[in-house]
Amino acid sequence: MFIDSSLEIADNTDVKLNNGVTAKLGNEIDLRGDKAILDNATVDLSAGEKMFLVIEVTASFVGSGASYKFNLTTSTESALTGGTTKDIWTSGNQGVAELVKGKRYIANLPEAEYHRFLGLRGTATGANVTTANINAFLTKDVTNWQGSATRVPATDPAN
Repeated sequence: MFIDSSLEIADNTDVKLNNGVTAKLGNEIDLRGDKAILDNATVDLSAGEKMFLVIEVTASFVGSGASYKFNLTTSTESALTGGTTKDIWTSGNQGVAELVKGKRYIANLPEAEYHRFLGLRGTATGANVTTANINAFLTKDVTNWQGSATRVPATDPAN
């Protein structure tokens, strides 16, 4: 399966944070481009099919006693703050010791009122997170997704 680069939020992105800080992780996805849709606040991101958020830890999190929380956020602002901003999915607080390389979160995107921008925010609690990297993206078919340097499944004879 191919991953659409326009649906990629983070690519081995450094997401370390200081205690109590909430920050945008990686890039936002512009769901509406420069054409504002004023008469319909509902966006069907997946053309009637399920769509999933995948977060994969690429460098283990380090931070003594810390926890970390991921939030999928929609906003009228590209910074994912201000304007109308709301979290539509959260991982809840996860102990940093659990966030090891290879750990994956897979979340079904909920029905929600999606604003123009969609992205990921993180919050560190209890201590500073001094090392942490993730991949994050949206996809329709999580079960067949496999990571590789070229983003082509290992079963492809051309790989």
